[in-house]
Amino acid sequence: MTLGFFDGVHLGHLSLLKRLSELSKETGLPSVALTFDVRPSGRSVKLLTSLEERIGLLSSALLDTVVVQSFTPGFASLDPFAFLRDVVRGKLRAKVVLAGYDCRFGKDRSGNIGTLKAFSSELDYFCEEEEPFLLDGRIVSSTLCRELLEKGELAKLQEFLGRPWSLRGPVKAGLKIGRELGFPTANLGLEGLLTPPAGVYSARYDLEGKSGRALLYIGTRPTFQGKEKVAEAFLMDFSGDIYGRDLRITPEKLMGGEKRFESPEELKAAIEGYVRAAGK
Repeated sequence: MTLGFFDGVHLGHLSLLKRLSELSKETGLPSVALTFDVRPSGRSVKLLTSLEERIGLLSSALLDTVVVQSFTPGFASLDPFAFLRDVVRGKLRAKVVLAGYDCRFGKDRSGNIGTLKAFSSELDYFCEEEEPFLLDGRIVSSTLCRELLEKGELAKLQEFLGRPWSLRGPVKAGLKIGRELGFPTANLGLEGLLTPPAGVYSARYDLEGKSGRALLYIGTRPTFQGKEKVAEAFLMDFSGDIYGRDLRITPEKLMGGEKRFESPEELKAAIEGYVRAAGK
């Protein structure tokens, strides 16, 4: 087994999961990744991936099982030894534990790779440490990936993730402003998620097997005195009811920053220009 929050499921995580798969084959034991429903650090940090997306990415990484642990007050109060005894060896019955060099666990995140190794004999498991994964001389980490996304460095972020960053989720009902302008949009939830800088992006969409070009807007809709950040996508070659359906939007290039227009007509003209440019 291995454990971690795995935000973004980046190349560093994938390297660790590949080694876990190798250990599984070597030992004949099933491979298990233990993750958590909320970030254990306690700090409020916007994330690269939702829980559902994280589970999906982990499940596609040659693992037998993904276990999601609810980070309840009772669980958070377990000291490192109790966590290893009751969860790792008790509930999961792990015989081999693979952990990253920077792993943290137990109350106040006081356990680390040294703790894992120190208790391995007493609790009867084998511990292996995974070294940091480097790309371009930099350690690939969720923190670094979040910094790249926040700066809008999507191409560099793609290198560190091993795939393009995207937004995914069920389409939500919006204010239908886009529909009134002649450009109906699909709205995706952003709760707890980090986004690239506000603006208009050329993008691609994937909707339950169908894909095509799209225009993605991220921002607060200042033309309409909006305050809450939203993500709205105009699917260029699609029409029909998509509320509740699973949509993935992958931004590619920032076409224009956040801007307040003097009128809906001026905004409509700008959207028409973006659509022509993004469709090329």
